[in-house]
Amino acid sequence: MKKSINQFIVYGLLGFLTLVGCQYDSQEVLEEEATEAVLERVDEKWLASDSHPVVQLLYSRGYERGTIYETEEHFLAPPDLLYSKNIDDYDLNDMGNNGAEQAYNTGKLVSLERMRINVFLDNSLGADLQTQSVNAMNALNGINNCALFFVRVFNANQAHITVRSDFGVEPTNVLGRAGFPSNGRPFDTVTLNVDRLDDFGADIRRNTIIHELGHCVGLRHTDWRANRESSAVNIPGTSENDSGSIMWHTINGGNPFTNGDLTAFRALFPRALRVDVVNVIDDYDYSGEIYVLDEVYVDVFTDGSYTTSATLNRNVRVNYKLRIQEYNHTSGSYTYNRNRLLNSGSSRYYIDEEEEQCSPYQGETCTYEEVDITYAFSIL
Repeated sequence: MKKSINQFIVYGLLGFLTLVGCQYDSQEVLEEEATEAVLERVDEKWLASDSHPVVQLLYSRGYERGTIYETEEHFLAPPDLLYSKNIDDYDLNDMGNNGAEQAYNTGKLVSLERMRINVFLDNSLGADLQTQSVNAMNALNGINNCALFFVRVFNANQAHITVRSDFGVEPTNVLGRAGFPSNGRPFDTVTLNVDRLDDFGADIRRNTIIHELGHCVGLRHTDWRANRESSAVNIPGTSENDSGSIMWHTINGGNPFTNGDLTAFRALFPRALRVDVVNVIDDYDYSGEIYVLDEVYVDVFTDGSYTTSATLNRNVRVNYKLRIQEYNHTSGSYTYNRNRLLNSGSSRYYIDEEEEQCSPYQGETCTYEEVDITYAFSIL
């Protein structure tokens, strides 16, 4: 696709770029990288086999046959999307949504209790694109009233997202690629067309990275309908005609965010949640009888730095699982899916109880309960 930048025509559908707002941990920005030496490599891509279950799934969601390519790590789909090659990463009950519904739909956004996102910048980017990646994170972290909080890490094993070169895979009409979240976690890879990005100025390089990070946390292209992409749900207060949007399918120079962009980020990621488990009862006696009762809460923070407490400024739905494990005399496990609606206006919310009870006597069955939040999302 063609991208207009300062009266130049730029070819390239940017991969999913993410806007993420909040303060950035600036003291890490200029730190020397302590990473392993990057092996020189050249990726290859080839036309994906129609028989692969993920390819079949992508066809069922609207992609044309013969448009899906494959690398060692991902499937590549037009215009700028990466997809996991593991069929288990997909919600097979969501067959009609092209895997790309608007961010606030279940499984397509980063969950609000995962707002601190570690980003590793691979040495294959080179010094300039590493600098522009830091600038992209600073811009996203500068969006106030947005809970996303990107932190640069220098150990690849700590990363939630790795930004790296495409190693020669992409044609000149693709500046970058990324993918959508799954199970409330951000997509884990952004690839940049290093050779092609060298042709553009600093603003375009930075904005391309912002755009791709936006995809990683769940944002669609603003102009999805004009691009004949699958259906999406509009975020209230935003427009499909906002051609200056950072999530437009081509990248603009200059300031990255429009008012519509800021509205979208604040609506989808209003606050950061953190689980707090409080012990209420510990009852142990000489015979080995055990009874433990914990209460599970979530505390509300302005962003994923978890430094400043705040009141919830939008209603949030928390989906969670209550797992019950039997042990001692019998064994088995049971899972109950539950949810809580957190109405705006408070800074701490009760979720549920966790219990453990056990007797040492023969024939007694012990039980252990655990609450696991699976997804927390803003109600628009």
